[in-house]
Amino acid sequence: MAKSAKLGQNFLHDKNIAKKIINAFLPKPGPVLEIGAGPGILSAMLLDKIPAGMLTLVEIDRFLAQRLRERFGERLRVVERDILDIDLAELFPNQPVAVIGNLPYHISKALVDWFIAQRRSISSAVLMLQKDFVDKLLASAGSKKYNAQSVVFQLLFHCRRCFNVSAGAFTPAPRIMSTVLTVSPAPAPAQAAGKDFYDFVKLSFSERRKTLMNNLAPDFDKNKLSAAITACGFSEQARAEQLPAETFLTLFTVLNTGAAGR
Repeated sequence: MAKSAKLGQNFLHDKNIAKKIINAFLPKPGPVLEIGAGPGILSAMLLDKIPAGMLTLVEIDRFLAQRLRERFGERLRVVERDILDIDLAELFPNQPVAVIGNLPYHISKALVDWFIAQRRSISSAVLMLQKDFVDKLLASAGSKKYNAQSVVFQLLFHCRRCFNVSAGAFTPAPRIMSTVLTVSPAPAPAQAAGKDFYDFVKLSFSERRKTLMNNLAPDFDKNKLSAAITACGFSEQARAEQLPAETFLTLFTVLNTGAAGR
């Protein structure tokens, strides 16, 4: 199948890789959501493993969505929408959903932000993303790839790399390596999932060459910020990329209590 220039789709055609993805995903009780079903290689394998009516496919391409309806009929539900516009709590109001998909790489960052926002409605996931993007998402403090999204995602989810997938497994073949990873919600304070915390971490990384102190200074009283940094046990000369994810949550908490505030 030809690549859609508009949507930037690369379709998985390697059945052995598809089986490996399904094996990493199953068994899963409850409803299942597949993102970017494409021609349906994963969909067909899922239908052999889970009860009819439990699978929902999200496919933005009108032609592909119609092909999926024709192929699978009433055995599943096809939602012809942009995944970024979907609220899982509305689509699955009764229980969290397990998510699987070969995610469109050109919107990887936006999709991960969507995952963060939809966390309470996701029971688990197996996702395929561009390897370089996964390297950033799972980067540790001290790495140049470590960023604000890494911090928030790692606080909110448990992640495990499963295996890499070469370009030849797709039609058309992309110019990059892909990685399959498992994801499940991690126990975390409610504030870690909030927009205010994410904005705080983004501000912390806003200029990587600057210290964390200097990045945060425009939004916080300097004396209170200095006291909070000291209370958290790191230097005012530290940069955001040097700090573990948990430290951001601790600092955010201290800055937003009576001990130190805006």
